[in-house]
Amino acid sequence: MVEMSALESTLVHLPSLDSATLWGAIESAAAEARFGIFIVKIDVQPPHIVYVNERAAEIVGRSRDEMIGQEPSIFLRPQDRPMVPASIARPTGAGAPPTSHELVIQRPDGQQIPISLASTRMQTAIGMLSFGYFRDVSRERDAVEALRSSEARFRLLVEAAPDGVVILRRGDIAFINPRATQMLGLEKGEDPIGRSIASFLMPADAALATQRITAMLRDGVEFPPSEYSLRESARVVEIKSIVCEWEGGPGVLAFARDVTERRAIQRRLVESDRLAALGTLAAGVAHEINNPLTYARLSAQRIERIIDTLDVPTAALATLHGHLGDINHAISRIASITQSLRTFVSRDDDAPGPVDMSMVLARSLKMVDNELRHVARLVYTPASLPPVTGNASRLEQVFVNVLINAIKALPPNPPTPHEIRVAVEHSGARVTIAITDTGIGIPPALLSRIFDPFFTTRDVGHGMGLGLSVSKTIIEKLGGEIAVESTENVGTTVRVHLPTHRASSPVVAAAVATAVPNLPRLRVLVVDDEPMICASLERMLRKEHDVSVAASGPEALGAVATTPFDVILCDVMMPGMNGDEVFHTLANRHPGFERRIVFMSGGTIGSDVLRLLDGLPNERIAKPFTVDQVLGVIAQAYGGSK
Repeated sequence: MVEMSALESTLVHLPSLDSATLWGAIESAAAEARFGIFIVKIDVQPPHIVYVNERAAEIVGRSRDEMIGQEPSIFLRPQDRPMVPASIARPTGAGAPPTSHELVIQRPDGQQIPISLASTRMQTAIGMLSFGYFRDVSRERDAVEALRSSEARFRLLVEAAPDGVVILRRGDIAFINPRATQMLGLEKGEDPIGRSIASFLMPADAALATQRITAMLRDGVEFPPSEYSLRESARVVEIKSIVCEWEGGPGVLAFARDVTERRAIQRRLVESDRLAALGTLAAGVAHEINNPLTYARLSAQRIERIIDTLDVPTAALATLHGHLGDINHAISRIASITQSLRTFVSRDDDAPGPVDMSMVLARSLKMVDNELRHVARLVYTPASLPPVTGNASRLEQVFVNVLINAIKALPPNPPTPHEIRVAVEHSGARVTIAITDTGIGIPPALLSRIFDPFFTTRDVGHGMGLGLSVSKTIIEKLGGEIAVESTENVGTTVRVHLPTHRASSPVVAAAVATAVPNLPRLRVLVVDDEPMICASLERMLRKEHDVSVAASGPEALGAVATTPFDVILCDVMMPGMNGDEVFHTLANRHPGFERRIVFMSGGTIGSDVLRLLDGLPNERIAKPFTVDQVLGVIAQAYGGSK
């Protein structure tokens, strides 16, 4: 099961998606439908199985351990084995549909089990995988054989069949079993006999079905299983059809299986892959923005120091300081946005610790501010709260989910302006956050389902139905509770109860010392592949310290070989040699110098390089920073390295 852990690690990079919940939903749906699940690694030779569920092993007649690591084709009868490489070699991409095959399993005891198999390819962090389902279709084969020998016996079999069975004469329904009647969304007592099957399908699928039925009856063409969308019941069914004789004439026998949930799961797998890519993009954008923000902030500070030395009228000086204040305010707002992005896409596998809920709520409200302020008035009075036990990024994910749901529940053009109220309360050993909207509310019949995975009342494309389910999982793992109260056409209140952290000391944002008495003039090396950051730091620090710059890791190592620097300000993410590699190379060549490093980070939280630095005691400073913060961290690093 080693490969399975790697697969789960691929799913964990979902910024708003709990991987355990998603995988549990997939396995639960497959178990309910009695589907075998398989995952094959296909970018190696030979391709081999990395995961199967219990139902898959049961159908194949082997244990899961016997199947893991084997080529999938060895479990098929010899004549079906060439279909496996052909399926693997098929085109892939956003427009490529899943492949479907009918194959035969060769069990160890010689028994042959016919199966229907559907698979799709996807690129993951561990390589190219083929993900698919298969099921035992012995019952369907038996039904076909029964039809050929006796229509009466056929009727007895198909009346109780779990799949839909329909017989068509010239495209019209001549026979239908109860399951197919249910799939078509017919009312009790409504008789579909004589109606065109095309009338139950969406227009595009109706045209395709008519074309295929004509080709089957006229030319004897056989088509692979195909998926069709039903008009009335909004289901997706997979249909396999064959030509048969019915009541003295040619007909088409169709087996239909409801694959609505399977289609939804495949769509969500694609969506989760896109979300993972979006999370990576967000982290990268945050990092790239913070570099120019850093030298913009340093340059603004330099200008502020210069104008203080100029002989200009007081009014003009005040105007210049006002403009610089506007610039610094804008930089702070951008930095706050990138900090929210970094936190939102960060990993959540850190142990729960003390979290400042006021900061979590402030960042969550900032992230939804653009949507909220156009539709409702925010009513929120921050209050002093003790720290709660949790993970800041995951709690922000919860409150962003809840706030987005509240915003989406607000109908347009209200008679009175909408409000979203955020209330906080501390009672005993827990903190309660209540978010109330004045929206459409939730019908009582649906209130019990809102925490179900994939349940949503929104239109297709406007929500995956995972927000509240994921939020409930997060809160309960932290030892808290989440509850919802709602009244139709009045509004909804979501209450989140969280345990206070046992350590009673308040959570205070880390502050960097700005002055250290009697600090000598130090030799400082700035290492950053961004030339403007190097130049800005050199100009701003030269008054207090002797500053040298290096544009890369190798250049920095060469400088250290000739100059015993007291402090080294080193960027984490650099091409060729990153901050972690600079640290370990210094430790080998000049033992002790590695303790003089201060890591500068643009904020790619979740990157492999930053994880490598987690166990190091060195000081760190996040971009964009001020000169005073840099001076403070230099002082701390100098004191800590002695």
